[in-house]
This record gives sequence, structure tokens and C-alpha cells, in this order.
Amino acid sequence: MVVSRKRLTAFDGFSKTVEDARVRTTSGGVVTMAAVALIVYLLASEWIDYRRIVTRPELIVDMTRGERLDINLNVTFPTVPCALLTLDVMDVSGEQQSEVTHGIIKTRLDPSGKALAQEKLLLAGPDEAAREAAAALGTDYCGPCYGAVAKEEETTRCCQTCDDVRQAYQEKGWAFGDGSGVEQCEREHYPEKLKEVEHEGCNVAGHLSVNKVIGNFHFAPGRSYTSPQMHVHDLNVYQQSKTTHTFSHEIHHLSFGPYHQSIHNPLDGTKKTTAMRNFNYMYFVKVVSTRFEPLDADPVETNQYSVTSHERSIMGGRDEDHPNTMHARGGIPGVFFSYDISPMKVINHEEHAKSFGSFLTGVCAIVGSVLAVAAVVDRGVWEADKALNRKKAL
Repeated sequence: MVVSRKRLTAFDGFSKTVEDARVRTTSGGVVTMAAVALIVYLLASEWIDYRRIVTRPELIVDMTRGERLDINLNVTFPTVPCALLTLDVMDVSGEQQSEVTHGIIKTRLDPSGKALAQEKLLLAGPDEAAREAAAALGTDYCGPCYGAVAKEEETTRCCQTCDDVRQAYQEKGWAFGDGSGVEQCEREHYPEKLKEVEHEGCNVAGHLSVNKVIGNFHFAPGRSYTSPQMHVHDLNVYQQSKTTHTFSHEIHHLSFGPYHQSIHNPLDGTKKTTAMRNFNYMYFVKVVSTRFEPLDADPVETNQYSVTSHERSIMGGRDEDHPNTMHARGGIPGVFFSYDISPMKVINHEEHAKSFGSFLTGVCAIVGSVLAVAAVVDRGVWEADKALNRKKAL
């Protein structure tokens, strides 16, 4: 054991000085305190840097197929009543959602912007009261469809309510108007209801579920239907109203997919104003799939987007193929959102800024370097002090 200790002693690279050979100075105490304070500060900074979480982005090709895209929206139209506003969705796969109602709530607004009531987004949905009123006329009652049905159906198909007549007109490709002169609509006071709300605005909020392919959704006036040539809207009531309706609007919120605090939605807070009835707004949106992988939570699949916009005035006219249908030449007045899906996907990995090994390396470097520098400073101060004392002695 004694031999072993002597051999180990020969390898000691940290030779110790005896206590009597040490000289303690005031300057050395100051340098030591300063070195300790600096070490504590640097170690705290190193610990904070080690605990810091950074996001490392990675770009890959999006290989997902057959997914659905959730669209979250909240838009206000101050001068278009809810009774005239229609929301449609269509995409390149051929899927169309006309007059969307599921997941969408519209809020009627008075001219000052105060909320009046909330309803489903329908131009005029099935009214049970109207059905009951028609039934009260007798079981033999068969309301006319005013020529909006095929000849072979004239004796078999009945239009019991105003909505039935509107539906028949839509299938025929005819403009319906405000229902004046239509027995069912007069009985339900539909023209009077339109006049009562013509000074109102509308807020539309909710969620859409669409195919994750190129498509668009738009807000336009009047009921919509698709002809072999185009997608058109019945603009009669909108164009002929004594009140000048415009598609001035404010986009409170528009996002694609679940919420994530780090995503900025560029259209949030967008406000557009026009005094023209026939005006068209278009937003071209590029959607990029994004995945967030936090350290202490489940991954979040969402989307971010960029946008460019275009706005223009359009001129109204009548469709040559459908003389009874008023449409807009060169476009339809409204607000259109065309979205395109990027083939790339962004994955954001959260990780610590440093590994534990790097942290230990930094700690050793800080302690060793500060002590080494402190020793050099202390030695320099001590030598300078000795030189001054020798000069004083001479």
C-alpha cells in the first residue's frame, strides 16, 4: 500500500505549496471575489442557454393524400343583409357546397353594427310556419310553380311555399327576385321581410371542411346555382334594391387548420371599403402544411398561408343563355377566396439549444478560464506592487 501511494504521488500534476510559503494580499482577495462573481454570472448564463428551447425548421415534400382542410373564418359585411348573402365552396375535384349551412352562423347587424339575431346561413330556409299555413288551405291545395317545372310535372308537382317556388326557379335557371306577385310569397310576407332587413349588415363566422386541393369559397348575393357554362347567382334583389348594398367588409379572422400561437394569419384585421354596388374582391391564398413538434406536448398539424389580393369594379348585365337571370359581366360582385395547396411541408422541431455534454464543457471552460485569467491578473498586480515598494525603499 505504501509503495502504491508513492507511485501515485509521482503522478500528481497539481503540486501543493506549503502554508508558510503562501502570501495573502488585499489585491488577491479583490481579484478572487471578482473572479467568483464572474464565474457565478457566466454559469447562470450558461444554464439559461442550456434550458433555452429553439425551433429547428425542416422542409419536406408533403406526401399526405385524401386529407380534409378546415377553414376558420369570421367576416363582417356592414351593408349586405344576411337574407341576401350566400356562401359557396367549390374545388377542382368537382365537389361543390352551395349555400353552406353546416358549421356556419350568421349574425344580423343593425346599421350601427350591433348584433340583432343569429341564424343559419340560409337565404330563406324551410319554414315550418309556412308549411302549416299551406296545409291550412286544405288537403286539396296545390300551389302553382309559375311555369318553373317541366310540362310533364305541371299536374303532379306542387309548390306549397315560397321556398318551393324559389327551388323550382333555381332548378330551371331562372331569377326569382323578391317574390312579388307570387301567391305563396305574398301569403308569407316574404317581400315585406326583405324590405325590413335591407338596411342591415351581416357577420358570418364558423368553420368549413373542404378537400385539401385547389379550390375557392366566396360570399356573393342571392341564391346560387351551376349551369353547364358557369356558376351564377340570382342578383335581382341585390341589384334592384333601393338601398345601395356594397361588399365592403372586414376580415376579423381567417385561418386554415388548428390554432397555434406561433402562426401569424396575414388577413386578420383586413378591412376594405367601397361605395360601388358592382365590386369584386379576390384573395389568392397559398396554404402550406405545417407540423409543430413541441418537447412536452403532442405534435400539432396545422397550416400557415401567404396571400395576395386584387379588387376591381365590374359591370352588370343579363345572361344571354338565361334571359331571366341577372348576372355580372366579367364576374360576380362579392368577396372570393381562392386557395392553393403547396406541395411542401414545414416541420418545426423543438429542442434544447445545447446538449448536456455541451453544457458541462461550457461549465469547465468557464471555471478554468476565469481562474487562469484571475491568476495572471493577481500575479501582475502583486509584481507591480513589489516593484513600487522597491522603488520607495531606494
